Amino acid sequence: MTLVEIVTSPMVNFSTLVCDAISLVWVELVMLVLAVIVYAAFHGPAVSSNLKKKFNPQSDDEDDKISEGQDSPRDSKPLTSKPDTPSSRAARASPAARQSTDVAQKPVEKGPVDVTKQMALIRACSNKHDLDGAMSEFQKITASGVQLNSLVCNCLLDACVQCGRPQAAQSHFAEMKKLGLADVVSYNTLMKAFLKAGQVDKARQLLMEMIEAGVPPNKVTYNELLNALVMVKDRRGMWALVQEMSKRGMQPNSVTCSIILKSLTAYSDSRDVQRAMELVECMEGEMDEVLFSSMIEACVRVGKLDMLSAKLQQYASSGGFEGLTAPTYGSMIKAYGKARDVERVWSLWCEMRKRSVKPTSITLGCMVDALVKNGQADEAFDLVQEIKSDACKGILNTVIYSTLLKGFTMARNPDRVQQVYVEMREQGIACNTISYNTMIDVNCRTGRMDRAEELFEDMKTFRVDADVVTYSTLVKGYCLSGNIEKGFVVLRDMVATGKHEPDEILYNSLLDGCAKQHRVDEALDLLKDMQAQKVTPSNYTLSILVKLLGRSRRLNQAFTMVEEVCQRCDFQANIHVYTCLLQACIQNRQLGRAIQLHDSMITEAGVQPDAKTYAVLARGCVSAGSLEKASSVVRVSYGLSSPLRKPEHAPGMEPRALEEVMSALSGSPMAEQLAVPLLADLKAMGVHVEGGVYHQAVKTSVSRAGRGNVNPVRATFNNCRR
Repeated sequence: MTLVEIVTSPMVNFSTLVCDAISLVWVELVMLVLAVIVYAAFHGPAVSSNLKKKFNPQSDDEDDKISEGQDSPRDSKPLTSKPDTPSSRAARASPAARQSTDVAQKPVEKGPVDVTKQMALIRACSNKHDLDGAMSEFQKITASGVQLNSLVCNCLLDACVQCGRPQAAQSHFAEMKKLGLADVVSYNTLMKAFLKAGQVDKARQLLMEMIEAGVPPNKVTYNELLNALVMVKDRRGMWALVQEMSKRGMQPNSVTCSIILKSLTAYSDSRDVQRAMELVECMEGEMDEVLFSSMIEACVRVGKLDMLSAKLQQYASSGGFEGLTAPTYGSMIKAYGKARDVERVWSLWCEMRKRSVKPTSITLGCMVDALVKNGQADEAFDLVQEIKSDACKGILNTVIYSTLLKGFTMARNPDRVQQVYVEMREQGIACNTISYNTMIDVNCRTGRMDRAEELFEDMKTFRVDADVVTYSTLVKGYCLSGNIEKGFVVLRDMVATGKHEPDEILYNSLLDGCAKQHRVDEALDLLKDMQAQKVTPSNYTLSILVKLLGRSRRLNQAFTMVEEVCQRCDFQANIHVYTCLLQACIQNRQLGRAIQLHDSMITEAGVQPDAKTYAVLARGCVSAGSLEKASSVVRVSYGLSSPLRKPEHAPGMEPRALEEVMSALSGSPMAEQLAVPLLADLKAMGVHVEGGVYHQAVKTSVSRAGRGNVNPVRATFNNCRR
C-alpha cells in the first residue's frame, strides 16, 4: 500500500497512519544521510572550501592579503597544528600557487610525478612568462605528496620573478622561510626581483636579513647588489660593499672586477682607478676575455692607455691571446686608434688575421675608423678592397663605407668620395642620410655644386629622406660659391615641403652670404623671417649682422638691433658681439664711442674683454692717430695703470697686435713719453716684445732727445733689454 492509499483509506485508524508515515520518513532520512556521507568522502575538500567561502567570505580576503605579501590572522597559527605529513606540507607550501583561480578550478591529478620533469615544465612556463602555467605544474608536485625541497620551491620563486610578479614572489618566499626551505639561492632570487624593480634599499635590507638568518651570502649576492649600486652611481656604497666582501674573506672574481671597471669614467677620481686596478690584481682566478674587454674599455674611458699596454703584455704572457675573439680585438684596436698608436693598431689587426680569427663588421669598423681618424683614409680604403676579395666580404656594410666617406671628406678629396660612392652602388650597399650629407658636404666645400646637386637628386630617386643638415649644407655651399639666390631657393623649397623646419645654422649661412655681398636689406629680412619661424638667433647671428651693418655705415642701427634682439630673445650679448661693435665704431670713425663701449661693457653688461678685443681696439686707436689712447689700451690689457676701466682679469693682447702697436709708438714723436715707460713696464711683467721694437724706440728717442739727453735714454732701454 502506498503512502497516498494509506492516508485516504477510511478503514485505517489515525494512530496506524501516524506510525506508518514515521516509518517511511525515517527510511528516507537514513538514505539521505548515507548519500551525504558518500558525497563528502569523494568531494569533501572542495565542499569544505565552498562552504567556507559561502559562510566566511573573509577567508578570501585573507588569501588576497597573503598574495600581496601582507600578514593575515592565519599566519599566527602554527604550521604544526595539524599532523605534519608530506601531503599537508605540500598543501601549505605555496600561497603563490593559490593565487590563480584558473588553477583552483582545474582538477589536479594525484599520484606519483616526475619532479625533474615538472621542474622543467615550470621553467618552460617561466620562459613564456606564463605564471599560471608554472603554478599549475608546481601544484601537481604538491598534490602528489612528494617531499618538497629548496630546489623545487626555488624553481617557482624564480618563475614569479621572471614573470614580473614581485608580490607573488614575496609571498612564496615567506612560506619557504616558515618551512625552513629558504637558502642562499632563494635570497638571491628575491634580491634580483627587488633590484629589477629599482628597489636597492630593499635589496640591502634583504642582505642584512639574510646574514641575521644565518644564511651566508655568496659572490652572486654581492655581485648583483654591486651592479645595482654602480648603475645608480652610488660610489661610496659600491666601495663599502667591496670592503664588506673582503671582511668576509671573499676575493673578487672576474664578474666583480668587470662591474667595478664599468663604473670608471673620464671623470673618475684617480684613487678609484687605482683601487679598481688593484682589485683586478688580487682577484680570484685568471683574467678571462670578458674581464679583459672590460679592462680595455675602462682604460680607454679614463685615458690610461699606458696601463692598458701593461695589462696587454701581462695577458699575452699568460697565453691569453690564444682564445681572443674578434670583438676583443676590435676593442683594443679602437683603444690604440684613439691613442694615435697606428703601429699597434696594425700589429693587432695582423695578429688577428694570423690567428685565423674572422673579423666581424664591428671589428672591421673599428679598424677603418682608427685609420681614418689618424689620417690614413687611403690605407683604410685599401683594407676594404682586401676584405672584398676574401671570404669576409659579407661583413661590409653602410657604416664602414660611411666612415671611408668621412675620411676622404676630411681630406677634402671629392674624387675618392665619388669612387667610394660608386663602389657602394656596385656592392648593393645602401647609402643613408648621413652618407649623402657627408658626400654633399665635401663637394660643397670644394666648390663642386653641380655634383652636390646630383647627389641631392639621387636622394630623391632612392627615397632617402633629406634632413635639416642636408638643406643647411646645400645652402652653405651655394653661399660659399657666391650663388646666394639658389640658397634662398633651397630655403623656400624646404619650407614648402613642410617636413623640416629651418634652423639657426641654415639662417646663419644665408646671413653670412648676404654679408659677403653687402646685401643688408635681405639680411634684415632674414632676421624677421627667423622671428616668424620661431628660430632664436644666437650671438653668432648678431656678430654677422653687426659686421654687415658696420661696413654699411649703419652704426646706430647695429646698436639698436643688438639691444632689441637680446631683449626679445632674453639672452646676453657675448664678447664676440661687443668686439664686432667696437670694430664697427672704429670703421665709422667713432673712436670715442668705442672707448665708451669698452667701459660700459665691463661696468654695465658684466662682459669681460679678451685679447682679441684689445687687439681690435688698440689697432683702431693707431689707425685713428690716437697714440695716447693706444698706449692706454695696451696698459689696461695687461693690468697696468690706465684711464680706461680695468677688467677683472687682464687678458693681455694678441702678440702680433702688440708688436704692431708698440712699433707705431716707438716710431712716433712721442716715443720717449709713451713707448719708453710702457716697454719698461712690460719688460718688468715678463711680456716679450720683438727686439726690433726696442732698437726702433732707442733710435727715435735718441734722435729727438739731443746730445745732452742721449745717455739717460740709452740707460733706460738698456735696463729694459736686460
